[in-house]
Amino acid sequence: MNDEAMALAGLDPKMDTAMAQQDRATLESLLADDFKYTHSNGMTQAKQEFIEPIMARVDPPQRILSESVGELHGDIGVTRGNLDVVYSDGRPRLLFRYVRVYRNIDGEWHPISHRTLYAKDRE
Repeated sequence: MNDEAMALAGLDPKMDTAMAQQDRATLESLLADDFKYTHSNGMTQAKQEFIEPIMARVDPPQRILSESVGELHGDIGVTRGNLDVVYSDGRPRLLFRYVRVYRNIDGEWHPISHRTLYAKDRE
């Protein structure tokens, strides 16, 4: 993985930290206007549909990323890795894999798509 692809993969924690900390300003500025989030159950949400429930959570879970890698294809970047969702209320940890697609917009990388899948082999 080259330096630019590594830097792209380094952006992933910014989104997940903003989700866990309910940081609306970061999510609003980071996510592209046409961003889509596809959950592990197949439900897809546009940017605002995705942000609103995050802000409404009483006790948002931690989101821990590992084994993240990135690849570049011109003005499109793809990252993927493991995602652990950890609740503080005793619910079991959820183990996922994710794929994120970024677009370079005016010199800055912005997520345009995210897909989460259960990682049954990580259980």
